[in-house]
Amino acid sequence: MIGDVTGKSVLVIGGTRGIGVAIVRRLAEGGASVGLTGRDLKAAEGTAMRIGAKAKGYALDVDDRAAIDDVVKSFDAAYDGADALVYSAGISPTYTSGEKLDVADWDSILSVNLTGAFVAAKAFARHAIERGRSASIVFVGSIAGSSGAARLTAYSASKAGLVGLAKSLALDWARYGIRVNVLAPGWVETDMTTGVRASDTLSKWIESRTPQGRMAKPEEIADMATFLVSDSASFATGAVFMLDGGWTAG
Repeated sequence: MIGDVTGKSVLVIGGTRGIGVAIVRRLAEGGASVGLTGRDLKAAEGTAMRIGAKAKGYALDVDDRAAIDDVVKSFDAAYDGADALVYSAGISPTYTSGEKLDVADWDSILSVNLTGAFVAAKAFARHAIERGRSASIVFVGSIAGSSGAARLTAYSASKAGLVGLAKSLALDWARYGIRVNVLAPGWVETDMTTGVRASDTLSKWIESRTPQGRMAKPEEIADMATFLVSDSASFATGAVFMLDGGWTAG
C-alpha cells in the first residue's frame, strides 16, 4: 500500500500543534508508533493521550541541545531503533522589516527553526548509523524558504537554511540508507495563521494569489509527510516538496 507506515516508529519534534499534531495523528492512524514533543510535558502527554495508545509525549525545549540528544536516545531505545524523524518545530514571533529586526530575535528564530533541526537530525542519524538501520528524516519547511517573505527575514532565512541542510545531509548519509527531505507548505489553516484568516483583506489576497484558491488543511501536509516516512518514498532524498496550491509555480 502506498504510504504504508504500519509498524514504523517515528519521532515528531514539535508535535502538539498545527502541522505537527496533524502529522502525529496521521502516522498513528496509519499504524506507526509515534513520539511527539512539546515544550510542556503536560501538553505533550495530553496530546498523546487524545491520539491514543500509538502515541507517547515527551517534554522538549529545542534550544536545549543536550535535551534533544536525550529525547532522541530515549525514543530510539524504546523502540529498539527508530525509523523516522520529523522536525516540525518552528517559530515566527516577529513581523517587521529587515532593518528593524532585532539580532536577538534573529538568533532565537534560527536557533529553533534551523539549528534545532540540525542537532536533532545529527542525533537521530548517529543512532541509525550505529544500528545499521535505514531511516527517513523530514524537515517541515516553508515556501518562504524559496521565495522569501516580506517582514519575515529571519523566518525565511531559517527555512531556506533547512533546504541547504537537507540536501547536504542527504549526500552525507545516502550511503547509510538515510533519506532527508523537506516539506515546503504554503499557507495552512493552523493556529499560526489565525490572525491572517481573521482578516478579510489578507484572506482574499491569499486566495487570489494561490491558484487553487484556498489555504491547505493540515491533514494535506500530514499525508505527504507520511508518504516520505514510508518505504514508498525509498528513492526520494535531498528533495523539496512544495505543497502550496501552486503559489510558487508562477
